[in-house]
Amino acid sequence: MASRRSILEKAKAADLRPQGVDGKRLQKVLDRAKKFFRRPSRHADESVERHVRLMAQSIERRDWQAAREHALALGLLGEQLGDPGLVKKAGRGLRRLGGGNRAWQLIASSKQVPGRPEWDGSDLAGSRLAVERREGDLAIFFQFASLLGPVVAAAERCTVLVEPRLAPLYRRTYPALDIRLEGEGDLAATDADVFACFETLAKHFWPDEPTARAPFIPLEPDRRLVAELRSTYLDRGPGPLIGFAWGSLNKSKDLPALDDWRALLGNLPGRFISMQYGDVGPALSEFERWAPGRIIHDASVDQLSDMDRFAAQIAALDAVVTISNTGANLAGALGVPTVIMLDDGFRLSWPAFGETVATYPSVRLVRKGGQAWASAMQEAGGRVTQIIGGVGDGR
Repeated sequence: MASRRSILEKAKAADLRPQGVDGKRLQKVLDRAKKFFRRPSRHADESVERHVRLMAQSIERRDWQAAREHALALGLLGEQLGDPGLVKKAGRGLRRLGGGNRAWQLIASSKQVPGRPEWDGSDLAGSRLAVERREGDLAIFFQFASLLGPVVAAAERCTVLVEPRLAPLYRRTYPALDIRLEGEGDLAATDADVFACFETLAKHFWPDEPTARAPFIPLEPDRRLVAELRSTYLDRGPGPLIGFAWGSLNKSKDLPALDDWRALLGNLPGRFISMQYGDVGPALSEFERWAPGRIIHDASVDQLSDMDRFAAQIAALDAVVTISNTGANLAGALGVPTVIMLDDGFRLSWPAFGETVATYPSVRLVRKGGQAWASAMQEAGGRVTQIIGGVGDGR
């Protein structure tokens, strides 16, 4: 069985650049969290309030280094005060602000379950490990999937509790995993020796030193279905095949208007595959005017009920251009070349700055940057053009 050192050297990982968060939103959440935790002194209260205020101000002026320093201070205060809410919020802020391994330390600490032995990074030889998300949205299963590679190699057995729609993807990617479904049992009842959330795995397998990180391994879709869907789409006309999604139920997002897509769809070649959920009819009618005969909506794909078929659809594409959503995360986890357009807020899944996403090497970010969406859409179109250069009917 491999030693812990060799495991770390082979760890599946990515560069831990920051994940964005709106300063005002973080300040509101932290202020609310403070109401539920007692402070041992007025001085501690004042210190927390000062760092929260200064961190929010730093984020507003895009001073990432200063914001990171205040998030680090909040994490330390949270630990000293025994305040798991503050520890978690500071860790999540650091994740978006270049906090490296310290972000995972804080988030993992805040998610520990009392009375349950948490894996401490020691050698897993002969041990049985159980992993669960504990809290968080679906993106966690995409962002941390590569961490399971070294665990499978090191542990006698690894049990993972997953969202039911993702079980086929996980089983196909890691056949040696013992996959259990969320909502169908208590992970504590398994015969595991130690337990972990995904951030605990990140704490031990994603150190700050780049030399200890291993290559990205994409999730594995149903290849038969991928080929079938790709063939069906290409029967409609020559490629490349470009997936796109434009809408969200999240009212806090500043999204491009439908008309902002006109130039992008008009200038790119090939077929455009809708990855959008919900009532897409009116939007598709508009898009059809700008790219006549080149818009495809596959009603057989419903990401809300069959994530495996949605994954196969995305894997069948040559490129994806989209707003921030579940499909964007899934495309990144599948290793499909993807351009994600971000507004000027800070999204939970994405770095606060830069164009790359460490957990998704195939993703590039395009930011609105305080301008009209037309400028960002033009940049996104240019990036897609670079991706599909030379792509035609096949790959």
